[in-house]
Amino acid sequence: MITIFHGDNTELSRSAFIEASDKLHGFDVLRIDAKTADENQVSQFLNSLSFISASKAICFTNFFSVPKAKLDKIIPVLASTPNITILIWQDKQLTLAQLKPLPLAKVELFKADNILYFCLNQIKPKNLAKFIVYYHQIIDSQLYDLFLYLLKNNLRKKLLTYSPFSPEIIKKTYLQLIELDYLNKSGNLAISKEIALERLMIKLLS
Repeated sequence: MITIFHGDNTELSRSAFIEASDKLHGFDVLRIDAKTADENQVSQFLNSLSFISASKAICFTNFFSVPKAKLDKIIPVLASTPNITILIWQDKQLTLAQLKPLPLAKVELFKADNILYFCLNQIKPKNLAKFIVYYHQIIDSQLYDLFLYLLKNNLRKKLLTYSPFSPEIIKKTYLQLIELDYLNKSGNLAISKEIALERLMIKLLS
């Protein structure tokens, strides 16, 4: 059985993937990602005798980020072993074309709340008033962590494409977001993470 966890709500999809992985008690588990994936490794694992358990499972991180040449070799190997447990997590929402090679897979889609995208769309010069309205709704909905993740991705994309902001301002804000996240996770943030992020965005949007 193949289960695919994906969607733009990467926090929830990742949590569901980890939760499913943690339930594989007594399984002989192969954990691989896009960087280490190799069809020979997968085939050898599936065909070798296990001294741990009669049941095998594969937990695959960012399976669909594997180069297509390799992916085209791995998919038939997985499809030929229908009785094995395979968990796949992808750090984005997949297209129907990407899912098509695994038609029998159970697909778990995790969508982000629309309010997140409404808020991201308000990131424009001199647009603080509209942004703050949506930002407070995000905080009230306890979506801070997911919003911060999407916000960092959004600013990183603006560095690579057109933006009404100068590249210097976008880069500075992006680096400040990374620092904020680090200070918060290390317990060294002097104020609440929500207020700290709001102050950064006020500087950007005022």
